[in-house]
Amino acid sequence: MKIAGIIALITIFMIVLFSFDPFGSIPEPIEEIVNRVNVPNIVTSVYLETRLYDTIFEIIVFTITALGVASLFTSLPVNSDEGQQVFGTVTVYSGGLAALSITLFLYVVINGHISPGGGFVGGVVLATGVVTYGLTSSFRRASLHYEIFKVNMLENVSLILIFAFSCFIIIFPEAHAQILSEAGFGSVFSGGLIPMMNILIGIKVYAGAWKMSSEFINRRGTL
Repeated sequence: MKIAGIIALITIFMIVLFSFDPFGSIPEPIEEIVNRVNVPNIVTSVYLETRLYDTIFEIIVFTITALGVASLFTSLPVNSDEGQQVFGTVTVYSGGLAALSITLFLYVVINGHISPGGGFVGGVVLATGVVTYGLTSSFRRASLHYEIFKVNMLENVSLILIFAFSCFIIIFPEAHAQILSEAGFGSVFSGGLIPMMNILIGIKVYAGAWKMSSEFINRRGTL
């Protein structure tokens, strides 16, 4: 999977390199972008349609950061203290917060092209709920989901699919515009590949955030 990720990164870099036009035309007005993308959220229209390169490289930077944190902490010993002070009331509230974060994650990533939200926001919301539960209730139980749901594999698959969908939008912008124009304006399914991109970005951001947080907790212990 790492080799496939490296190949995807090189492919994206080559596409950006060869498609760059230093004498390009003046950027389109926001109104034209919104009309072409056909989604109500103007921010989504801009950052996933005209600033897709920016989104791609934000994902790359976040991935490198997560890998860097994990690599740095491998030299530190794992905390051997398995005791975790837990209070009943805090456990109830943190469990509810984790459940709420999952619900908000799904809402934010699926409706990100309609209302404020998106993949980055959704990933942070989900990570906040799960990390809070792990810190205040049961870090061991919170860690089990990473193995049960194969989050590490989902993270790698999400990264490859993000690059694949991005390449499709970059290489075939007319085809993606056609997909967007065929759906009803303002509906959940009116975003074409955008909701799928948001879901994948949310999974990637969540997995990276949890990986970095768990490394800190494994080495430094819980509260």
